[in-house]
Amino acid sequence: MKKVVILIVIAVIGAWVSTYFLLHNEPDRGTFGDMLGGLNALFSGFAFVGVIYAIMLQSKELFLQRNELELTRNELAGQKEQLEAQNKTLKKQNFENTFFALLKIQNEITGAIDLIDGNNRVTKGRDCFQIFYKRFSTLWNRKASSLDGDSEQERINKTYMNFFRGHESEFGHYFRSLYNIIKFIDQSDIEDKRLYTNLVRAQLSSFEQALLFYNSLSELGVDKFKPLIERYSLLKTVPRNELLNPDEHLKLYEPEAYS
Repeated sequence: MKKVVILIVIAVIGAWVSTYFLLHNEPDRGTFGDMLGGLNALFSGFAFVGVIYAIMLQSKELFLQRNELELTRNELAGQKEQLEAQNKTLKKQNFENTFFALLKIQNEITGAIDLIDGNNRVTKGRDCFQIFYKRFSTLWNRKASSLDGDSEQERINKTYMNFFRGHESEFGHYFRSLYNIIKFIDQSDIEDKRLYTNLVRAQLSSFEQALLFYNSLSELGVDKFKPLIERYSLLKTVPRNELLNPDEHLKLYEPEAYS
């Protein structure tokens, strides 16, 4: 484009200089001046064409710039999506690292529980919960007559708190740890929370679930743990035949706890 403009300028200057030297007398110059008036119109047309051409070039350049900007925006959008996916993956990894660490601690707490009976026989780990539950059942049957005037909820709370005070040092930390794992899952922004609460539930034996059932109906868990149990169906596989009064006690939880 620059070369064309330069050639036109040189041609116009060359034509003007040539005619100046070729036409010496005044009349010829006047005639030439008239001729230049026509040339002015021609050059004005050329100038107009040049302006249109320049506008077309600018339009093309703007079009290319818009395309480049669009490609840049698309690339940035792709990078943003990729970064969001990476952040999401990193958050999930951090959550799972913490979750499985907590689950490991819970299993270590369970494994560290031990009981020694009158014959010096030692029971360890999850097997202890069957003994715990039998002791709670025995206490329930012994206290039944003295709690006739209370509702089932009140009877459960009084009996369980009596039982718990005698065994707090043995499994109190077990339920506190279990509650904090479920609370951690519930308060996280992970998508499939049920997947992780199901993993926790799968770790619980039948008697662990049975004792959890009554622990969370007592004042220890009725306000905080019971709603989480119902939300995540942690009693789905509770052994109903082991409950002290299945027909009445099952009603004390929302149906979602077993769904």
